[in-house]
Amino acid sequence: MLAHLSMAASAALALIATNLDNLAVMVGLLLTAPRTRVLGGFGAAQVLVLGGALAVAEGVETAIPGWTGYLGIIPLGLGLWGVWGQWHADENADQPADLKRGTFLACFVLFASLSTDSFAAFAPLLADSQPAFRVSALFGAGVAALTLGFVGVRLVENAREGSPLVKKLERFGPYAMIAVGLYVLANSGTDTLV
Repeated sequence: MLAHLSMAASAALALIATNLDNLAVMVGLLLTAPRTRVLGGFGAAQVLVLGGALAVAEGVETAIPGWTGYLGIIPLGLGLWGVWGQWHADENADQPADLKRGTFLACFVLFASLSTDSFAAFAPLLADSQPAFRVSALFGAGVAALTLGFVGVRLVENAREGSPLVKKLERFGPYAMIAVGLYVLANSGTDTLV
């Protein structure tokens, strides 16, 4: 039971860390667009990302079972790329984007495009896990997605200007991806290489 709770908590933290950019965009959109469109688009994007990650994980398990641990290279590489990008960021890069009012489909596409890091983190994590632990991970990720939606609504209600804290927390996303990549590499048949 403790192992399942740990997996759920780890997946929740991974989803939150890789979706802080989505949270920042959500806050901006909630200031200008109807709440149902924004939250519906965010929720649908998370279902697509987690469902796609699960499909990839189950496909990889049957196609190349001995090599699933090497999928950890993907989030590790993307995380390192994100850290490198933070170190070399232009001073103008942290200017807030001008967010326009959008439809459900526009919100969905925007959130889905910002969730590629979540997909890159969850596909190897789920592929390297036993089916029972996949359920725990998906449960934890689902709770985290609901929590992010709630936090986004509360941030808008408490401060219509948004929160500078979200922008600062967003910098932790690449580090979470590095941690997931190292976990997958170290907790599989590839652990002799790391």
